[in-house]
Amino acid sequence: MHFNANAANAQPKGCCFSQLLAGVELRHVAAVNRRAGWAKQQPDLTSSVGVSKYRMMLVREAAPACCFALLLFHCGGDQTDVADPVTELSLVTFNAALGVGLAPYPEQRLAAIQRDLASVGADVICLQEVWQPENIEQLTEALAREFPYAHRSVQAVGGSAGGTACTAAEASLLSTCIAESCAEVEGNALPLCAIANCAPAFTEVSTSCQQCIAANQAATDVQNLTTICSASDGAAAAYRDQTGLLILSRLPLEELDYVAFESSLGDRGALSARLQTDFSGSVDIYCTHLAASLREVPYTGAYGSWQGERLRQIDQFLEHVSATRAPSGAAALLGDMNCGPGTPLASAASPDAFERFVTADFSDPYVEGDGRCTFCSNNPLNGLVSDAEEGALIDHVLVSGFVDTVSSSAARIFDDTIDIQAEGSAVQTARSDHYGVRVAISGVLSGSMGP
Repeated sequence: MHFNANAANAQPKGCCFSQLLAGVELRHVAAVNRRAGWAKQQPDLTSSVGVSKYRMMLVREAAPACCFALLLFHCGGDQTDVADPVTELSLVTFNAALGVGLAPYPEQRLAAIQRDLASVGADVICLQEVWQPENIEQLTEALAREFPYAHRSVQAVGGSAGGTACTAAEASLLSTCIAESCAEVEGNALPLCAIANCAPAFTEVSTSCQQCIAANQAATDVQNLTTICSASDGAAAAYRDQTGLLILSRLPLEELDYVAFESSLGDRGALSARLQTDFSGSVDIYCTHLAASLREVPYTGAYGSWQGERLRQIDQFLEHVSATRAPSGAAALLGDMNCGPGTPLASAASPDAFERFVTADFSDPYVEGDGRCTFCSNNPLNGLVSDAEEGALIDHVLVSGFVDTVSSSAARIFDDTIDIQAEGSAVQTARSDHYGVRVAISGVLSGSMGP
């Protein structure tokens, strides 16, 4: 089970005065946080004396507002807050391609993604390829006002607890390739450069060695990186479940979970969480990124090919969904599935893999309502804007069980260009080498429709 970052505290039921006092207290804490410049900072209220003095100060601050509320609304002990009904659920998936060595301009694109996610019009966002834990933390904190609930898989485990993360042979294999491909790359770019350019060697080493290479952003050069990960003292930084996945939500999340998939290259898995709507009850959200077909990387895993491994992951994914979704609730699967059907506007990519989702009774409103590619040749990070739009539809929002749904809409997002500054020059690029997908599911409240 994993944590729900930045979730707002639920206000207790009680008299009008206590509710207003709690509201003032929350606003005061928020003001303290703003002055401190860090959304997670809390005032020091560890002593009972401090708490008493603090609350007396809040009483003085709250009293005028509470008296006014008592006169105006005649508040009583049974008064409770009433939230706006949730009659539409907007779901977004976006592969951000954030990681040095994966796509150009990661820092500038991160800033644009952070800016634009706030206004994307989503209730829930599933992000993929936010590989560096500090970027996950940055997005979570910067967007906490719009999306106060978050869920991630990556966990710092302090060091390679078992001692040596990479054997001498593994370190030698990797260092040779890294030295050839990444000699001119600066420190914190080394780990992702190693993954991007030395993938054949990377697939041959142990999971602990892969995780160590990916985690140690503080390495200063090739020799330093391999030395850190082959040291016998277990001091290397290490992370578990470093999938690059992040869920951001405007709505409260429950039943947070993570399941790992079998993978021969890095960590793969799925985040899951449950939320409540007023038109369709509980909705289980799943966020994933399945194995890609890496033509330049020989497959060395247990399933014969990258396609075979992806099929195995889909089976694991659907088994997990079946075991964890609410029996009478809806479910939505979001992410870069690295497969998709052919449409009049997009080429098929592993369509037999995608068909397994259809067989499991999931539909794709974007495929049905739009159908354009999401990994496209005319994306500036993949080709030229002037190129014809060709490519595959591999990013999906798949839905099932919305029994009271009256309509759905779907759109491709983040498919415009952005202007950035890189090395002193103006550059027109894209936020990622993928475009995003937004699906809105609309419903009606129970009993609000006629016979």
